[in-house]
Amino acid sequence: MELETALGTVSARAVIVCAPTPILATGALRFMPALPDKLDAAAGLPLGLADKVFLKLDEPDMVPPETQLYSDPRVTATGAYHLRPLHRPMIEVFLGGAHARALEGQGPGAAAAFAVDGLVGVYGGGIRSKVHVIAETHWAADPFAGGSYSHALPGHAGARAVLAAPVDQRLFFAGEACSPNFFSTAHGAWLTGQAAARAAIESLKP
Repeated sequence: MELETALGTVSARAVIVCAPTPILATGALRFMPALPDKLDAAAGLPLGLADKVFLKLDEPDMVPPETQLYSDPRVTATGAYHLRPLHRPMIEVFLGGAHARALEGQGPGAAAAFAVDGLVGVYGGGIRSKVHVIAETHWAADPFAGGSYSHALPGHAGARAVLAAPVDQRLFFAGEACSPNFFSTAHGAWLTGQAAARAAIESLKP
């Protein structure tokens, strides 16, 4: 088997494919001969969006450790805050769905600004100077991702098994979208990767 890239061709006896479903469904990663069943399966497992913002706290005791809150529980355009996870001096902010996509569309820094404004709405203006942005994600805008976690469209739950099935015991697939029970999780991706690796190694035995 051969993988053609801009830096040259890589040859292998077996290959494990672990790519986001939009990359497969759109043909950004092309197979020759074509694998229409894999593309159809990937199309039935599109990615949702769950972005994160990480904030550093100058005065950690301003907020209680290991606490969850919403900046505004009355609306969907809100942030879910994990205050001081593992008692660290930081805050992890979750932004999802159409709201996260809209923030990405506003450009870098928009999600972080929203996250800080949400804290100010809960704790008052004094907290603004006490928090500093560490990082924010933009998974929808990432050309190598196109989103965060897979979800099965109605009637397409079986697509996970189709996507995970090996081809000629030489081409193997892994990733959270392939997991029958732990999709949309990091451990689901990890477990499918281990299973694909074991199957690939077994296929190489004489």
